Amino acid sequence: MSDQNTKIQSDQVQDQSTSDSLINSEGYFYKMAYGAPELKKLYQKYATRGIILAILLHVLIIGSYVFALILESKANERDQNLTNIIQLEDLDTPPSANDEEVPPPPEVEVPQEIIPLKDLEALIPEPVARQEAEILTTKTQEALEEILAPVSSEGSENAPNVGFIGKIDLKKEKMEQKLEKKEEKNFDQNKIFQQFEVEKAPSPVNLGAVRNSMRYPEIARSSGIEGRVTVRVLVGTSGSIERIGSISGPDVFHSEVSSKVMSLQFTPGLQNGKPVRVWVSVPFNFTLGSKFKKEKEEEKTEEKTQEETTKTPTEDNSGSNEE
Repeated sequence: MSDQNTKIQSDQVQDQSTSDSLINSEGYFYKMAYGAPELKKLYQKYATRGIILAILLHVLIIGSYVFALILESKANERDQNLTNIIQLEDLDTPPSANDEEVPPPPEVEVPQEIIPLKDLEALIPEPVARQEAEILTTKTQEALEEILAPVSSEGSENAPNVGFIGKIDLKKEKMEQKLEKKEEKNFDQNKIFQQFEVEKAPSPVNLGAVRNSMRYPEIARSSGIEGRVTVRVLVGTSGSIERIGSISGPDVFHSEVSSKVMSLQFTPGLQNGKPVRVWVSVPFNFTLGSKFKKEKEEEKTEEKTQEETTKTPTEDNSGSNEE
């Protein structure tokens, strides 16, 4: 028996030593495979998360229910607090007991005048002449026309005494007058505008006459030069040209254009209904006639033929000298 007890005690000691060796410093079975240690590590984290989420859901549901109840109670209070509008009628003051009823005055019968049969002719209206009736109607129509006729700003001596029916908006008239005065103050006639900035641009009056007066320069004619020249001119408030600006195009035509363009006349440009100074571009085309072009071509052909004829005898002379 003693031997068996000793064996059992030794086995228990061995089991404790093995269990102690398996336990680490933190108290987990670290030498074991997946199982209890892993579950002990993870269940606390997920359990706390689940509890927090459940609490939040319960709070949200209960809070929404309470909030709905509060809104409903407030709506009921508003309905109860609405005041009913009562229309009061003016009631007659009740008669006092001391006042005695006054009987109404008796009706007095007015005797009707009895017209005898002999005087019935007096009731028949007297016939009016047709001419007199027409005069009366025309007079009334003339009176109506005089009343309904429009009154001029100067007035008339025989105007009827009729008042104006309607409302005159004096504020609008005053505001418009003030705006017009401000525009007049801010408006500067010496300001120079571009052609696209004004309400009405200047237009030339004698452009055709000025173009016809221009002469084709001899240098350009002899060399066969054609082109388009554009001049910028400053048109004054009177419609005359104050000065010449830039000139674009072949230089051969500049002197002719600048000498003749000053005789141009324009209708003045308008801004706010008043004449202003405006820059305007005026084009001039210089083209040679068909006859002149034919003559130039013939001259060129003649020159070429003359050159060819002069070349041929010189070549013949050179050949004879070589022989």
